[in-house]
Amino acid sequence: MRIAFFGPLRPVASGISDYCEEILPCLAQEAEISLFVDGYEPTNLFLRRRFPIHDYREFPEQHRVHPFDLCLYHMGNHICHAYIYETLRRHPGVVVLHDTVLHHFLAEYLAREEGAAAYAAAFPDEEGRALLRRRRMGFWSHLDYFLYPGIRPVVEASRGIIVHSDTARQAVLRVVPTARVAVVRHHFGPQRSPYAHLPPEEVKRRLGYRPDHWLIVSPGIVTPSRRIETLLRVFAALLREFPQARCAIVGPDHPSLRIVDRVHEAHLDGLVRITGFVDVPTFQSYILASDVVVNLRYPLAGETSGGLVRALGMGKPVIVSNIGQYAEFPDDVCLKVDVGRNEEGMLSAFLHALARDPGLGQRIGDQARRYIQTFHSLEGSARAYLDFCREVVSTPAPPAPEPPLGPEGDVGAVMERIRRPIASQTGGETAG
Repeated sequence: MRIAFFGPLRPVASGISDYCEEILPCLAQEAEISLFVDGYEPTNLFLRRRFPIHDYREFPEQHRVHPFDLCLYHMGNHICHAYIYETLRRHPGVVVLHDTVLHHFLAEYLAREEGAAAYAAAFPDEEGRALLRRRRMGFWSHLDYFLYPGIRPVVEASRGIIVHSDTARQAVLRVVPTARVAVVRHHFGPQRSPYAHLPPEEVKRRLGYRPDHWLIVSPGIVTPSRRIETLLRVFAALLREFPQARCAIVGPDHPSLRIVDRVHEAHLDGLVRITGFVDVPTFQSYILASDVVVNLRYPLAGETSGGLVRALGMGKPVIVSNIGQYAEFPDDVCLKVDVGRNEEGMLSAFLHALARDPGLGQRIGDQARRYIQTFHSLEGSARAYLDFCREVVSTPAPPAPEPPLGPEGDVGAVMERIRRPIASQTGGETAG
């Protein structure tokens, strides 16, 4: 089976880049794979030696001369997936949908020539025009991103969809009930920390902590949904009983949140470390050093956290939000904090309990490690990918759709619909 693989790779700073680099060698054991990227050279030397790598603009001609059996696309909620979004809509294939909300991506895509048409087309006609008008007028909330997911064009253009949770599968089927959707659990990737052979106390020392520090780690890019401000309040209170506690936020700060300012305002300088972007080995080293990993998320974009799977697979006690895909993990594998008024109190209770009783964290971590080894192995995920791809290939492909947007599409007609008055919402004024 010849597969054209479209997905971000390093140096693109994305968890999906790491995901793709980890699973590619396993997929290549049973498939002939060519990689298509957006005008850069991957930094991974193994991939450069192992796979043919092409600019995605070369794909149509290559496919015409020597057709691929299938295109495999990795689509996420970030502008780095723009070339994937454009290609998959012209050449349907299997889409690995890493997020069931693509509205943040669409908002960034607006800056492109065909962006407004693409944005409006992602929602039902009236809804899309109303959303675009509200954005232009400034009547906008970050919650709108989550209320209007914008995944319909991707799902409708696919021959099959792969997601990482049952919650994500239901989100896809709510939008397109006839979609072919497979759940493939997010894999537990290989260990890349140089300190994997060391005890946690020594890893702490290598990262600049004392061995007796009780380390809370929150892994991943800071976003409003990560609930970091809640964690900081609970951490400040925890210090009164456990002054040896420390907190590390392992990922880039968010420009609108500026967690670094919140840390300073709470007088937590020197107690909370914000690492900024780190490479994969360093990221994994922080999880190795942790005593507990806090991975709260609300609202959800349908993603499954690679950092969460990593922490569980390493046998760390993890605290998650009790909602959506995170609630799917068994109750004895992680601690679950309810969303809403009880969130802060429950998080505080769990952190205090773990700090008082190290054996509790050990027992939860052992359960987590066994669960991930059983249900989230890299080999098992790759096998499920290939089984689904073979199933799709064995089904006749539908006719390729007309290019919906871009230079060949009727952008003018779409833009004209966007500019029409929305009488029911604007009193007949023309959208500006």
